[in-house]
Amino acid sequence: MNLHKQNYKLLLVFYFLLFLSSSFSQTIKGTVTDSIGAVPFANILIKNKNIIKQYTKTNENGLYSILLKDNSDSLYVEVTSFPHLSEAKLIKKTDFVNNELELNFKLNKKINTIEEVLIVKKMPITVKNDTTTYNPNSFKDGTEKVIEDLLKKLPGITVENNGEIKFKGKAIKKMLLDGDDLFDANYTIGSKNISVDMIEKVQGLENFDENSLLKGIRDSEDVALNIVLKKGKTDLSANTTLGYGTNNRYYGNLSGVLVNKKMKGFGIASYNNIGQNTSPYDFDSEIISLENLKNRNSVAPTLINEGSFYSTLDNSFHRINNNFYTSLNSLNKMYKNSNLKLNLGYYTDKLQQFNQSNTTVFSNTTNFQINEINTLSKKPDLYDFKLLFANKEKLNFHWEFISKFNYSTVDFNDFSSNNTVVQNNIVKSDSYTINQQLNSTYKISENKALISSIIYAKSKSPQSLLTSPGTIIVNSNNLIASKQNSEFIKDFFNINLSYYISKNKFKYGIHSSLFRIENSLQSILLNNTNQSLGIAFENKTNYKIDNFNLNPVLVFNEKKYAIKIGANATYNNIILKDINVTENKSNLFITPKFYAVYKFTKKKSVSFNYVFNQILPEEDNMFSGIVQTSYRGFVSNNFSLENLKTHSYNLNFSHNDFFNLTQFNIGLSHNYRPNNYFYNTIINQNITVSNRFYANVSNKDYGLNISGEKYFHPLRTTFQLNSNVNVSFDNNILNNSQTREIRNETLFINFVGRRKLKENFVFENKVSFLNNNSIIEKENIKNNFQSLNNQTKIIYKTNNQFNASIVGNLLTPNLQDNNTYFFLESEINYQPKNKKVSYSLLSKNLTNNKIFQTSSVSDYSTTISSQNLIERYIMFKITFGF
Repeated sequence: MNLHKQNYKLLLVFYFLLFLSSSFSQTIKGTVTDSIGAVPFANILIKNKNIIKQYTKTNENGLYSILLKDNSDSLYVEVTSFPHLSEAKLIKKTDFVNNELELNFKLNKKINTIEEVLIVKKMPITVKNDTTTYNPNSFKDGTEKVIEDLLKKLPGITVENNGEIKFKGKAIKKMLLDGDDLFDANYTIGSKNISVDMIEKVQGLENFDENSLLKGIRDSEDVALNIVLKKGKTDLSANTTLGYGTNNRYYGNLSGVLVNKKMKGFGIASYNNIGQNTSPYDFDSEIISLENLKNRNSVAPTLINEGSFYSTLDNSFHRINNNFYTSLNSLNKMYKNSNLKLNLGYYTDKLQQFNQSNTTVFSNTTNFQINEINTLSKKPDLYDFKLLFANKEKLNFHWEFISKFNYSTVDFNDFSSNNTVVQNNIVKSDSYTINQQLNSTYKISENKALISSIIYAKSKSPQSLLTSPGTIIVNSNNLIASKQNSEFIKDFFNINLSYYISKNKFKYGIHSSLFRIENSLQSILLNNTNQSLGIAFENKTNYKIDNFNLNPVLVFNEKKYAIKIGANATYNNIILKDINVTENKSNLFITPKFYAVYKFTKKKSVSFNYVFNQILPEEDNMFSGIVQTSYRGFVSNNFSLENLKTHSYNLNFSHNDFFNLTQFNIGLSHNYRPNNYFYNTIINQNITVSNRFYANVSNKDYGLNISGEKYFHPLRTTFQLNSNVNVSFDNNILNNSQTREIRNETLFINFVGRRKLKENFVFENKVSFLNNNSIIEKENIKNNFQSLNNQTKIIYKTNNQFNASIVGNLLTPNLQDNNTYFFLESEINYQPKNKKVSYSLLSKNLTNNKIFQTSSVSDYSTTISSQNLIERYIMFKITFGF
């Protein structure tokens, strides 16, 4: 019995001690991370007065958990890891809740110092949230002169022929300079002229919103680039380059950047006759500049052809010019949060070219040749002015006023021979545009905002074409065209109002727009006695559109996916008055939009987009009188007020692993148009008359685009691929034929390999292949065209003082003709150490090709054409910088 009582007492003591032990047992757990992610196998030390009491490690996911054995009132928890700075935290008994404490650590990387020298390895690309940062030094090879040269070498960034910059396949909204928008849509002023030596880094910005009050409220899919300049308290950096070469070739360029707390500015003045165009304007081809792309709705169009100087060759080989361009761009901080921005530009040039072409026209009923010889001369002058004042003094209300003025004039002369008929053709064009815009944003609360804009623009574009002797239209009644006058006048007025709400993972937007476009065309075709050729050759057209649309949009964002749904309810009222008719049409319709994206990981995503549009008829389809557009070209319309309907589908997959310099994108697209405008063309040896007509006949196209870039370490080589396949189905009528169904097939492949050989050599090879088929199955016609280009570049450099490059281009414009050209160019650059002066020796067209011949095909013709080139020259350049 006593033994039993004794055992019972011992059992009570055991349970009491166990209870005390459990009441004092406390657990600390948490995570250890750094700026990249989890820190595995970090040391977790429990200390009491610098004495280590306990010890554990984080697992491979950076997690740890430890049961305390020390019952002190306070302890230190210290985390150590070899590549990181140590961190310690003091804990007390009162910090525990239910005997548990969650304690997380974020460690900073160590910076090793040896004799006061910082050893920091800069990654080529770093990605943080929506910002991708490029270290330019990781991609330079020494041949870069301006920002654009560098951007062409950065993964994920492409530069189009018109200077448009794309980041991850999207056209950028802005190119910022240290976070400020200095250039607006004309950002090529900066990308084509700012010295690459001024750049500290390049940042690609996703989900970019230039309106700071709308961040977190509005869903933005825009992208932008931010060019970060090398810093100083007050930076004034300037470069002057002067060059002179054989055959009287010259080059001069003066540019400067000013950056301080109150002002940011960039100025450029350039003068050359070596084919360079550093301006944002394009007068030598049909490529549309960025500013004109942005303002197409508010600018009066033109009808008379001003000549094309386009070539598949680089401008430095074929563009015979005499160019002067100057631009001044400044941004002044008037008050604490208000800016005044001024952009001034002047451009003048004299372009020359000699062309010869032989065109074979064929169909079931016709087969003949057209031989043309053209001596072209073109002198454009342009004045550009833009003023912007942005007031952001109030935290919840911002407004800005924008005023633009643009004036240009073109004198174009074409001395032509059209199947031995010799003519002198003179075109004079003027263009005036005034644009005023007032924007405002009112932030109602943290998740609500209201924005508005009012735009008024007026423009006109008078043109004249004088042909001497006149163009014979009909031999039988002596109908001869000698002078064509044409003038569009356009008024554009637009009011926009948008209301945004953000709530949790949802974003709502309701957009409304009211605009009026009034466009008039006055044109008349005269004979050699200044008499009208008749009412069929005159236009007195007034085209007026009143439009109101309401567009609600709903966006849902999750970590893994996002969905965007919208609908556009539109009311149109169209009035068209012509010489003989007056037509009026009103309609109300709804067009849906849908976008969805799914993110497999941070690097991989797939997206789908569907848009249904009903497009208003454009001004150049809204006249019926015949207009002469060139010495042998005439155009007219059978107009209709019907909207053009378009269904667009896009499916895209992207993989962007910038850390490993790997990216891959594949996209599928399909466009279906139930109705459209088509061409009824009458073509003979003397003239071409094209009549555009509306028809409820469908056309469609399918596209596949594959692009990618990969650094393959075993070969120390970067590979780039850009390819697309497009199949389109269209219709037309040729020389009173039945409707012809046309299938066009295009394949383009561009493959680049770039390798660094040892430390001083860089080798790059670029191959481009183009295949085009034009097929008319009912007429048993198949027209094929293939071209192949191969460019090889070798770069040699020693440190930062000397570099040299040699570039060879092997071009076969038409593989069926076996007509091959080889172009060779080289450049040597030398910069003495510690001197702000450098020297260059430039050699162009060393093989001295004087003529370049190309081939092209259409559904009814093949054309072989040739153009003259800039002959071989060697130029010496000297550059001063301060």
